[in-house]
Amino acid sequence: MLFSASEGRHWRYEVCEHSDGYLVQMRDLETGDLHETFATIFRTLPVAFAYADMSAALDRYAAAELEAIDDISFAAELQTTERHFITLSESLQDSGVEGSALLAWERVARTSPETRVLH
Repeated sequence: MLFSASEGRHWRYEVCEHSDGYLVQMRDLETGDLHETFATIFRTLPVAFAYADMSAALDRYAAAELEAIDDISFAAELQTTERHFITLSESLQDSGVEGSALLAWERVARTSPETRVLH
């Protein structure tokens, strides 16, 4: 289930329901394709929203830099969203887990035997 989306210049950052929390995934605005390697899972929805907003602000800021647009509002927006994400992340103790790590955990769970020996 898609909860929200924050749009940058080239990417849309979608916050979706996931069995382990809330997934923030990156979708190309031109093609609609998902970025294969970019995904982060958060335990809390507010931190996932803040991360998506910060990522979209970074996308807009980077695009403005590449296009040589001299507007300080992009930098100010990035700084504000970054501060908001850091504050929420620290207060809720939720820094997220990269999606590639979760995929690796799931792959091991599928291929390893049911009984595990820890020593």
